[in-house]
Amino acid sequence: MIRLLQLALLFYIGFTLFKMLVRKLSGKSGGPPQARTRDGEEMVRDPQCGTFVPRSNALNATVRGERHYFCSAACRDAFLNGK
Repeated sequence: MIRLLQLALLFYIGFTLFKMLVRKLSGKSGGPPQARTRDGEEMVRDPQCGTFVPRSNALNATVRGERHYFCSAACRDAFLNGK
């Protein structure tokens, strides 16, 4: 009975590793969402909270010559105030 449990555990670990390998090789990782909306509009990431929003809906601010996009005025203000 113990050997059967050991074999089942070994099979589970092997199967999990196989799934991880297949996911890695296929490029499917639980990473960020698509780079564009369904309408083809570019998505930008809010540097304060990490939310992705369509570029046309995002608020923006330029800091030291670099443009940043934000999901809300609260995130923009917190980023600009360094919080």
